[in-house]
Amino acid sequence: MAQFMDFLFGKGSKTKTKPIYNPQQRNVLDQLLSGLQSQLPQGLQNLQNILGGDEASFKAFEAPARRNFEQQTLPTIAERFTGQFGTGSQQSSAFGQALGTAGRELEENLFAKRQGLQGDALSKLLQLLSPATSPRNYEYTRPRQPGFLENIGVPLTQGLSQGIGQGGSLYGISKLLPLLGLL
Repeated sequence: MAQFMDFLFGKGSKTKTKPIYNPQQRNVLDQLLSGLQSQLPQGLQNLQNILGGDEASFKAFEAPARRNFEQQTLPTIAERFTGQFGTGSQQSSAFGQALGTAGRELEENLFAKRQGLQGDALSKLLQLLSPATSPRNYEYTRPRQPGFLENIGVPLTQGLSQGIGQGGSLYGISKLLPLLGLL
């Protein structure tokens, strides 16, 4: 009976929900998320330390570069000055300027790497959260569908208005009769 009523009077609009992923994709996503759950607290803590500017995290990151600077860069500068200018050259202002320039470049590079590390951490955090926060379903609305009576009613009323608009003449009425199925 409901189908007959829908046929006559039409169906209203309906909002429905449909899954974005097929069952296999959803299963893989669920497995991935469950695997991340055990590692997520530590990973989030590391990312939070980096994003929050935790000095201990950055010192650990910077330690190899500082060690390389002390063990390779400084001795190389000292050897270059000693080889070119003799043993007293390490007390010259040029030697101090060379060390200052090398130290400034190290700090600038470390700062740039720190900024890059923080940007990467933010990107990684967003990547980690993306599957968990992205929708798994989407909604769509099926528009209202007019019924039989509405579909026939529009031409019928147009025919009537034309017939009446022409003063009810035979010509106007003759246009209306086929619509009513009388001719």
